[in-house]
Amino acid sequence: MSKSFILPIFMAGSLITLQPSLSQAADFGGDCCADLEERVAILEATTARKGNRKVSMKIYGQVNQAILFWDNGREDDLYVVDNDSSASRFGLRGKAKINSDLSAGYRVEIGVYSAESDRVSENNDDGSGNRTDLRRAAMFIKSKTLGKITWGLTNHAMDNTSKADLSGTHVIGRNAGLRFIEGFSIINSDGTVNANADWDDVFPGDFEFDRDNVVRYDTPTLAGFRLSASWGEDDEYSFAAFYKGHWGDFKVAAAAGYGIDEEGDRMEAYNGSVSIMHTPTGLWVTASGGNREHDISGSEQEFYQIKGGLQQKWNSLGKTTLYGEYISTDVDDVDRAGVTGVEGEILGGGVVQKIDAAAMELYAGYRHYEADLTNGDNVEDFQTFVTGARIKF
Repeated sequence: MSKSFILPIFMAGSLITLQPSLSQAADFGGDCCADLEERVAILEATTARKGNRKVSMKIYGQVNQAILFWDNGREDDLYVVDNDSSASRFGLRGKAKINSDLSAGYRVEIGVYSAESDRVSENNDDGSGNRTDLRRAAMFIKSKTLGKITWGLTNHAMDNTSKADLSGTHVIGRNAGLRFIEGFSIINSDGTVNANADWDDVFPGDFEFDRDNVVRYDTPTLAGFRLSASWGEDDEYSFAAFYKGHWGDFKVAAAAGYGIDEEGDRMEAYNGSVSIMHTPTGLWVTASGGNREHDISGSEQEFYQIKGGLQQKWNSLGKTTLYGEYISTDVDDVDRAGVTGVEGEILGGGVVQKIDAAAMELYAGYRHYEADLTNGDNVEDFQTFVTGARIKF
């Protein structure tokens, strides 16, 4: 008596069931296996999990949720937020081999935000609410010998030039960026809201050109160095150099970038960063800085940051990183009545614990913010404590 088996295949929204007998399945020259092979080929060509036989596809992403405690000197509160230091997102990317030297590929990425940490305020614990945002939609052609050309919505060349950081603390101690109090008002010492500046005026963040509709070229990596150039968005240009390597017992990462925006108030920007880790001890230090000038208005902003600490594997979960940080900013022109400039300082510290088995990081960080307004307003300091987790997939 012959026995049968059922092989279900989901394809294009329908269920296809193949039910050959075992004797038929054993007939490798029969119609059964030819039909089965055809079905598998169709499945591989249409499935969204692995791509087709020519173009691969990988689904990736992360979720990063945190609890934000804030104190503006007049009141305090506790919010649940999406940590915009490294926001929640998902994406698709893949590539196909053209020949032994050339490949082509793509990347599409969507941000998924709920109560973004850089948009909440003392009057709004929901930020912009729940929303999605197209972060990337680009294609590339890559040559092993000549480099890579990317076009579409993607990173400018100088993006990430202020973020060279071997410590892995960027998830909570973001280089040069706030990501937690941009939406909050500055409170005067008498308890009133300052009408001349907000906290995002004091700490403008880094001066990178972020993601735009651009054409970008990256050289192959040679001796740890890679160069990049991009153009797009109505006469924006940026250039950058990146390095990563080992010098004896030291790991080193560095980046530098320059950008110019010819539109409107012509703007030039510079960013740079370097990170060094002593691998035997786990001691590390990261420094970053930047400058931005507007030719017509004459305004100028600058920042620098120093961050350092210790990274060791003290438990079986993964590496633990302790850090302390200092950030200084100087803004000589704020577009508010009565204020020609502001200066700011941030002192902070925290810890990041990796959980390797779950591709997860647990983190906690504290920051103390101070502002000095040139019009002489006496303002309250601001404090935040953030704890949460990021998990990647």
